[in-house]
Amino acid sequence: MKKFLELSDDQIRQVFDICRNLGICGAVFMAAEWELSQIQSISSIIDVFNALVFVLLILVGIWLFLINQIQVFRKLKDSKIFGVKLSLLGHIYNLVAVTLIVSIFLH
Repeated sequence: MKKFLELSDDQIRQVFDICRNLGICGAVFMAAEWELSQIQSISSIIDVFNALVFVLLILVGIWLFLINQIQVFRKLKDSKIFGVKLSLLGHIYNLVAVTLIVSIFLH
């Protein structure tokens, strides 16, 4: 376990980059949620505009989230972690990432 927690400066930087990127995805989804709260009905042009902005924010958030996921798994595979450790880290990251994003909409 001790060796597992000992990370080089580059590895620590990568972990924080991944967390920052996940936070940016969360901020985009929070903006989408706020935009959704601004829609009263689809009867006015402003509400239609708000609905379009909501859809665009959701699409951008999903795109950023998927890019981040691909990058995380690429870095995990490059880190020479194999087998059960790789699967465990991947599943833990996915659980945390999806929980954070979903909690924005279910708070």
